[in-house]
Amino acid sequence: MFDIFGLKKKARKTRILVVDDEPNIVQTLKDRLEMNEYTVETAFNGEEGLRLAQEKCPDLILLDVIMPIMDGHEMLEKLRQTGWGKNISVIMLTARSQAQDIARARACNIDDYIIKPFDLSELLEKIENIVERKKNLVAVVQ
Repeated sequence: MFDIFGLKKKARKTRILVVDDEPNIVQTLKDRLEMNEYTVETAFNGEEGLRLAQEKCPDLILLDVIMPIMDGHEMLEKLRQTGWGKNISVIMLTARSQAQDIARARACNIDDYIIKPFDLSELLEKIENIVERKKNLVAVVQ
């Protein structure tokens, strides 16, 4: 249906923040996510990621663990200590596969933990499931 008065609100695209220090991974994720109609911001360390998370209010963060300046665990812990960052969905996307790393991330209420190398199609499916779940929760609350 068309909008005669030009007042129809356009649905806001889902915003994803990719935080990883590997430029090839960041670019690949950015390209694929944008092809799937997501708005994408990128950061190359946890400190920059935390700042962008506050500025851009992403719906979801794809977060590596091993990064310079501030690692992913520290960023996640600081994110969860803020009022604005408590409910942002987070998928850890990392080469770290030790049980203590997974447990530390899960203690901070992450949505998923994916070990590199990863299947891009599977990642996109998990992102879509998280986005849909959040939309359904918002609809129930309203």
